[in-house]
Parts: sequence; structure tokens; C-alpha cells
Amino acid sequence: MYQCPDFHSHSRASDGQLSPAELVSRAADYGVDALALTDHDTLAGLPEARARAREVGLELVPGIELSVQWDNREIHVVGLWLDEANPVLRARVASQMEARRERARRIGDRLDRAAGLSGSYDKACALADSDAPGRPWFARMLISEGKARDNQHAFNRFLKKGQSAYVSTPWCTLEQGVADLLAAGAVPVLAHPQAYNMTRKRLRQLVGAFRDAGGLALEALMPGLTPAQGALLEECWRHFGLAVSGGSDFHSPEQKWLRLGGLPPYPKDAVPVWAARDLASARQAADNPRP
Repeated sequence: MYQCPDFHSHSRASDGQLSPAELVSRAADYGVDALALTDHDTLAGLPEARARAREVGLELVPGIELSVQWDNREIHVVGLWLDEANPVLRARVASQMEARRERARRIGDRLDRAAGLSGSYDKACALADSDAPGRPWFARMLISEGKARDNQHAFNRFLKKGQSAYVSTPWCTLEQGVADLLAAGAVPVLAHPQAYNMTRKRLRQLVGAFRDAGGLALEALMPGLTPAQGALLEECWRHFGLAVSGGSDFHSPEQKWLRLGGLPPYPKDAVPVWAARDLASARQAADNPRP
């Protein structure tokens, strides 16, 4: 159906560097014919992205990347072709964004003490143009304040788990997140499974739990996967009967190693993620029968 799709990308509405319009323009320049904007826990960038997509003749897939908890770990679930007006999803987004604001305030307080700064939260908000900046914006703030050499140094010194400014967030459960996406007619996709650094056994447990919660697709096509990673993800989508999705997880032009739409081809015998839309619609109808 699509020649060059990309079903995972981020704009300044969350932690990406480009505005939604700039992101869509860049995707069009690279020949992408369907782009999913999947900002973290927010739908705010979709109207701007959709308007630009109409201008450049690109299909904008409405999406989101929800942060969820599974077995005391933060996991990400992408939702594609969602209904932005769905009240269940909008309530979840409001809850998630409030959790992000509170986390950002606490990170700012911790950085003020650990890095000898003042107003860390406000400075990160100004950079992000948001009152719920994620850790990448705090990293940029630390660089601008001369407290870190680069993004990796900022995370290693202050922001990653176990460091002085790391703050965990009480996200919704995997089951709740998937259910809310299904309620909005979305196709739930387990995002970047290889990024969780799990053993084969643990990853299969996660994928099984995701499938049992109602998940429909696995993000198995990404730039830079090793042959071993690709083989394990193929084993998972085949064993658990999941559709296959692919996305660059693009955040910034500074990511020189990837480009929008630069994905491996879909396996000929896989169910592509867009073919799972009918199943998502059927589940939404089953869960919300007409009176």
C-alpha cells in the first residue's frame, strides 16, 4: 500500500528538534509517503502536521507514543490511526502530561542542587516551549549552561537512571495503555523492542504480555538493527502472531545515522501494520457496541 512509510517520529511537541510542519516537510523531501507523528504522551503536534501534510501531498498518520509500566520498567507503545477526539484517549493524555509536568519540576529541582544551577525547570521549559519538557531538553539546557559536554555526557552525569537528577514516573500499566489506544480505534504497536536491553526470554515475555493485553503489532523494522536483533524480532512477531511495523524514531537532523523513511523492506509473508487497522476497528466496535 505504501512505498516509503515511516510510522514513528517526533516533533517539538514532545522531545523532537523540528516543529511538526518542519518534520513533515523533511519527510516529504526524503520521499516518505506516509508519516506517523508519534510524540510522547501528547497529541498537540497533530493539527500543524496535518495542515503541512496536505500542502506537500503526504499522508499524515495520527499517532502517539504512550509511556507505560510493565514489571517495574518503562515501556513505550505507539498508537497509529487513532481518533484524536476519543474521550478515553484524551483523558489518558491529560493524565500522562500531568505526570510529565510533575516529573519535569522534580528534575529541575534536583538539577538546581546537583549541578549548582537555578531555574533549571524554567530554562528547560523555555528551550522546549513546553511546561512538560522531557530529559533531552534538560540535557540541552545543561549543555547551554556549560554543565555537560554533549547529550550523552548530560545523561551519564545527571539524567539517566541511578544518577542524581533521574526521576521515575508512575505511568499507567501496559494493559491500561493498550486498552485506551484500542478504545480510540488505534493500532497498538510495541515500540523499539530491541532498545530495552532484555534477554531473549525476557523480551518474549514482554511481547507475550503485550499481545495478551490486546497489542496488534511489533516495531520490527528500524534503521541500524544488527542481524541478531532483527532475527530475534522476527522470531517474536512470527511466534506471537503480530503485524509488523517500522519507524525511524526520528528526533533530530543531528541523528546523522538515520533518515526519515530509511527502513528495511517489509517481509513478504508478514502482515503489515496498516492491514491491522480493520482488526483495531473491530475491537473498538466490540468494546463499544451501539445502543
